Amino acid sequence: MRVIVDGFGKFIGKEGEVVVIKEKGKIIKRVKPDELKQLVIFEKASISSDAINLMLLNEVDIVFMDNSGVTARIAHPVIGTVKTRREQYKAYYDERGVILSKEFVKCKLRNQMTILSNLAKARKDRSPEIAEKLILKRREIEELLNEVNKVQADCIDDCREEILGIEGKASTNYWDGLSLILPMKSRKGLESGSPRYAQDITNAMLNYGYSILHSESLRAVELAGLDCYAGFLHSDRAGRTSLALDLMEEFRQPIVDRVVIKLLSYKQVKKEDGEMKGFTFRLKDSARKKLLSELIEKLDSKTQYEGKNYSYSTIMLLQARKIATFLRGERRRYSGFTQRW
Repeated sequence: MRVIVDGFGKFIGKEGEVVVIKEKGKIIKRVKPDELKQLVIFEKASISSDAINLMLLNEVDIVFMDNSGVTARIAHPVIGTVKTRREQYKAYYDERGVILSKEFVKCKLRNQMTILSNLAKARKDRSPEIAEKLILKRREIEELLNEVNKVQADCIDDCREEILGIEGKASTNYWDGLSLILPMKSRKGLESGSPRYAQDITNAMLNYGYSILHSESLRAVELAGLDCYAGFLHSDRAGRTSLALDLMEEFRQPIVDRVVIKLLSYKQVKKEDGEMKGFTFRLKDSARKKLLSELIEKLDSKTQYEGKNYSYSTIMLLQARKIATFLRGERRRYSGFTQRW
């Protein structure tokens, strides 16, 4: 279970072994910590140290957010074996880092292709010209997928730029395709090549969504006993949780992009549900709450994975554990997560 506490004056405390949420001094919700997976606190709500300790003892993630996305996160103590991390660091300098990086990107490209295919299929009769353009973009990504397969190197430093170059071309095709149906100018902001500063409703929703996904990816990586800062595809940088960003690549389209496309296509969120503030387009509270609710519902919804039904949140954890077992040599190959609809 995930609980969102949103609103000025709300307080999260502890009574006995139960988490209580109060508003104006009155209890509005009681939650047993062993039934809670994550607590999301938005901006003005507050929490007691007793409640924090109780939730950490029960391995509950506490996530703090504002209109820009996740601002902080309190998690249970790091777990996992020393062997996992030792192998993770070694893999940076051998072929394992290359194998993982290629798989992260291949999964992303396949999921992009699936999104474009489904959008084209839905428009085949009513908008055949747009459908054809979407299919063309899909084919161009497929050609780039073949290029990823051809990349060979002994360590990731020898081929990272090549892989990222291919991924960049694929993403250009993908976003060009989505711009045919969504109100978006570009996936680039004021910083060249960076989507950080959104200039429209679509990019504002994507940035917010990816912030939520990043927090979930961090949780999965840490629970798998991996070092979230020691990635492969994403290079080392002070403060950058590179491995969590690596894992995210497999889930951007199935989780965030699908939710954003749905909300905009069905006009559940509209252009006027955001506004420019300074140099950045910001979501209004109503749109942000709707997006957050849909994202959490998506993370907790179930889908087919290796013949069984699991929530997307659980699948992210299972994928992180696959990375760990691959690094330890307990798995011969690593297979990323792709989804067909």
